[in-house]
Amino acid sequence: MSARTHPPVDVVTVGGGWTAAILASKLCPQGRTMVSLEQGASRWTYPEYAHDHDSLRYSGRYAMMVNLRQETWTWRPHPRVTALPMRQYGSFNPGQGLGGSGVHWSGQLWRFMPTDFVRRTHVTERYGAKRIPADMTLQDWGVTYDELEPYYDQFEWDIGAGGAAGNVGGRILPGGNPFEGPRSRGYPNPPLVVTPYGQMFADACTDLGLHPFTQPTGILSRGWIDPHGNARSGCLYCGFCTRFGCEVDAKSSPQNTHLPVALDTGRYEVRLGCKVTRIEVDDRGRATGLTYVDAEGREHFQPARVVVASAFTLENTRILLLSRSRAHPNGVGNDRGRVGRNYTYQIYPAPVTGVFQGRKLNMFMGNTCTIKVIYDYNGDNFDHSDLDFIGGSQLYSEPCEREPFNSVDGLTTRDGKAWGAAWKEELRRNWDSHASILTEGESNPYEDQFLDLDPNYTDRFGNPLLRIAFDWHPNEQRMWRYLAARAREIMARMNPSRIVRTMPELGRYNIHDYQSTHPTGGCVMGTDPGTSVTNTHGQVWDTPNVFVTGAALFPQNAGANPTGTIGALTYRTAQAMDDRYFDDPGELLS
Repeated sequence: MSARTHPPVDVVTVGGGWTAAILASKLCPQGRTMVSLEQGASRWTYPEYAHDHDSLRYSGRYAMMVNLRQETWTWRPHPRVTALPMRQYGSFNPGQGLGGSGVHWSGQLWRFMPTDFVRRTHVTERYGAKRIPADMTLQDWGVTYDELEPYYDQFEWDIGAGGAAGNVGGRILPGGNPFEGPRSRGYPNPPLVVTPYGQMFADACTDLGLHPFTQPTGILSRGWIDPHGNARSGCLYCGFCTRFGCEVDAKSSPQNTHLPVALDTGRYEVRLGCKVTRIEVDDRGRATGLTYVDAEGREHFQPARVVVASAFTLENTRILLLSRSRAHPNGVGNDRGRVGRNYTYQIYPAPVTGVFQGRKLNMFMGNTCTIKVIYDYNGDNFDHSDLDFIGGSQLYSEPCEREPFNSVDGLTTRDGKAWGAAWKEELRRNWDSHASILTEGESNPYEDQFLDLDPNYTDRFGNPLLRIAFDWHPNEQRMWRYLAARAREIMARMNPSRIVRTMPELGRYNIHDYQSTHPTGGCVMGTDPGTSVTNTHGQVWDTPNVFVTGAALFPQNAGANPTGTIGALTYRTAQAMDDRYFDDPGELLS
């Protein structure tokens, strides 16, 4: 049976998540037509999570995540060994369904620092080129913080972000992050209320001469009517946030920000249960649309003037590699062999955990943004001249959302046991009296860290799975050793009853352990087609009517959650497409 061909549209996207919704909210009001093909079958709107405090369903059985029986990846620590599939949820938990990961995210909202965008240049100028390991493929982004700042600002104000600005127009303000880049204005809403443990962490940091501030957030701290007229409630601090939808719309998501704007035009359609299998390309090397399979197994073709890979980082890379044709025999964007390169992740473990006997920390309430953070050891905010590594990490107080269902592994007895009668008594006494200091550290790219198609494993359609080659390198292990020591200093100043657990060394990477859903790279942006897949607008060099959005564009990963930067980049791409591309299709110059 031949594929059903649909009427052509201006834009078709792989995925129906947040970046697709942003593009639709910017392009459809200007008269463009757009279709998003989302593999998830769930609509994830208010009726589904009106009363969603179900830890077993959402935290234990990952209701909002990709179904690993239908979509997974293989992993190997280095290219000299065979990769094996990830068959249980582990290192990352990508979402599926309407809104994608924008529904179940934690709300942490960051801007990357100015030096993050010129990383190779900055390290070379300050420390010399020899400080960069020979196999580390560090790159500048091709776009600067100053160029992205207006788009960061617009995204934050559109979603009602909360926080205390640390740098407005170059003036450092008390209470905010003194290391952030200059802002054109502050946040539209104040930060969330901080937990008791967060304040304990902040007091200890201040005593040590560090600079704590409250986590910036995409969760409303008060009632808010956004610039599009969407009315939303402030946070209830219910404790069911990460991996859950928000029952009062306090947490920003595509459903309560950009999707209503796009859908109200009547020119945007999201088709659920649609698995895209390839980008179709003509003999000139231009994309003609997307082929996909619907929930009943029927094949379709959606023609479009522009194709956008707007899915999860790993799937964006995979769809380019799968889309082979006579014009692009190695896949779309891969004429120079760059698709899949510069794969990075994030250093995320807890270096130290303390027990505060008899003190109730209320860790079952709040959310991931009711915390305090320091940037004193992030990026190059501290002098690396006499250190044996480059890079850094933020340190922060452990977030809340502690559920009895999934949090019993964080506490041991004095002799290290996590079982037996003594351990159960320890849980009874101190379940809400222990907490960690956490990291969110940089991940640098290396020659032996990349994504490609697995030669041994296929999906249900017979297409190769994506294969990940990744492990921690000596530079990151030395960085961890330094940061773990700083975390122990802070914990000691907090005066715990005892230290439960320390992690002084960073072991080997293990895909079975959850470590944030922040993989990046694979379709990296830049100004040189020889070292990047797209230009700074996410436009694929060798197929200029194909665009990529999301963290797949990042040349390397900074020490921060990627959502704010993804939003800013997508706003910039949407503006360039609307202002220039459709009137004059071709390469967009910066």
